[in-house]
Formats: sequence, structure tokens, C-alpha cells
Amino acid sequence: MLRQMYYGGYEDFDGANGGVWKKYINIPIKTVPLEYAQYLIEIDDTNVSVYNAKGDLKAQASIASEFWSLVRSDGFDIRAFDHLFNQLWFWVEMFDYTNKKAKIWVRLPENSEELNIAFGNEKASESSYKDGENTFEFFDDFTSIDTNKWTIDGTASIINGTIIDVYRSGANVGARLTTVQSFSNKGLVFRAKYMQDGGGAGDWADSFGLGNAGRATNGWGVRRDSRDTDGYHYLFISGHKYTSYYLTIARGEWAIWSGYATANKIVLMKNDGEQKIEYSYSLADDTLTFTMHRHTYPSNTWARIRVDWFMVLKLVDPATFGTPRILEF
Repeated sequence: MLRQMYYGGYEDFDGANGGVWKKYINIPIKTVPLEYAQYLIEIDDTNVSVYNAKGDLKAQASIASEFWSLVRSDGFDIRAFDHLFNQLWFWVEMFDYTNKKAKIWVRLPENSEELNIAFGNEKASESSYKDGENTFEFFDDFTSIDTNKWTIDGTASIINGTIIDVYRSGANVGARLTTVQSFSNKGLVFRAKYMQDGGGAGDWADSFGLGNAGRATNGWGVRRDSRDTDGYHYLFISGHKYTSYYLTIARGEWAIWSGYATANKIVLMKNDGEQKIEYSYSLADDTLTFTMHRHTYPSNTWARIRVDWFMVLKLVDPATFGTPRILEF
């Protein structure tokens, strides 16, 4: 009753257009965070699940059917808010209404006592709080080519409105995106939806890494070169290859790559744990650029990378959560 007196589900959220938000996913917070952090709410056909930036499951409940029965087919009515009904910055990594799959990242402020996802306003327009720039530490979904963010090796173009294509022709050349900004070796999670392609077997590539030109000279990364079995990417740390640790990759295959380093461990993943490398290793406290890279071997003639989005998150997990539930406004 107190909630209804305070908030009637009407015009308080942006883009209401005279409509009413009917319900919301309520995720109680048992340990109130003392710093902000990014959390992922994943909704499939059965479960609502909460994950931290590393991908660890924090809370889950089988309540998704109510969400899919009321949410708009384009997801424009999704809103994130805290216990005081303050709207929160969020970004939607995936929203597939037909197959009932959604991934919603939320920037949870310090001192938040609830994490909530509103839905069910059929008149709503897309929220201005759906903004990756304000949700993450660094973000690009490539609606344009931003040379203040990226050093580009190759010819770059935007395709389908949200994908950057970097192409380079010639033998022994690389198609590469490198951040202008440098990042700490530790304390951050790097995550991208990324594809690479090249001119035949035997070409070599630095796929995904933090270091000097992405080659993990001082940092870490996943790399494949001409000496290795085609189709496998090996863990490189400070220039050293670890052949017993590898992830598979196919040319022209979209995959979500993520990686992070702590004081004594490096973790690299493909498709959120479908394949995963964990390796105990201590890194120096270097500050390095991040690179996504495809390189041709001398016998080949072209290289290409395509990136849908790239994000950097804080490697922190200051909150603990209770069981998610669906509530009415």
C-alpha cells in the first residue's frame, strides 16, 4: 500500500507517454553496496538470474513467465530503478522476445537497497537511461567511428548501424582496433561481441588482449599464431604462450569474449563460460591498451575484424541479493 501511495505506476519514469507500468522484478539487496557496481539481469523462458561482472550467479528465481507475458515485444518499456524509485542507468545486451532471452546490465549505485526492473507499459518509448556510456567504465556499440576512443589499423566502416568492420588487404598485415585509453592490468572486466576473419589457413592473430598492440607483452590475452593448430587460441601472458590452455574459434564466427585479471589469476572466457581458461599468474601493475586484432600470414592477402560492442566493467561485487520476485506497483 505504501508503494502505491508513493508511486502509482504512471508518469514517474521517463517515456511513459500516458501509459502505466504494471509490474516489476524486485531483487532485494541483503548486503547494501558501499560502492557502485555493474550487475547483469538475465531473463530466459523460465528464470530471472542475477550475475556479477565476472559472471558468478548471485540470485535466481523461476518467475520469468510474468515478465514475458507483459513486456513490450521491442523491450522499450524496460526501466531500472532502486528502492527510492530513482531510475538507474542500464544497457540491454540482448533482447529476443520470440525466443524469450534478455540480458540487461544495470549500474547499481552505492547504498542501494533494491534492484528493480519495471515492465508492462504498452505505450512506453525507449528510455533515455538506456545508455552504455553511463552504465560502464568504457563502452562503444559502434553507431559511429570514434577516433577519440580507437586507433584503427585498416579501413573502417559501420555496417547495420551498430557494427564496426575493419578490413585490411595485403600480405603480413593486421586489421586492428586498439583503445586510445589505457587500462589497468587488474580490477577490470573486458567484454566484447567480436568476430574475426582472414585469408586462409596459416594466418595468425592476436584475438583479444590487454598489452602492447594486444600481444600481451606486459599483460594478457588470447592469441593464435602460425606455429599453432589453426582454429585454436592460446593463452598468452607477458609474452609467454601456454599451449595447454586454449579456446576454439572459427573464422566468421560471432562470439562473446571476456577476460579479467586479479592479483594472482587470469580468466578468459568465450560465450560466458561455454569455454573458459583460469590460470594462476601474478601480473605487474601495468597500465596498457586493449586490442582486438586479426593478422594475415605472408601467404595470405586480407584480414578483417567486426565488433558489435565493447565494454569495460569494474571487477567488484559489493552486494548480496535475496530471491527475485514479481511485484505490482
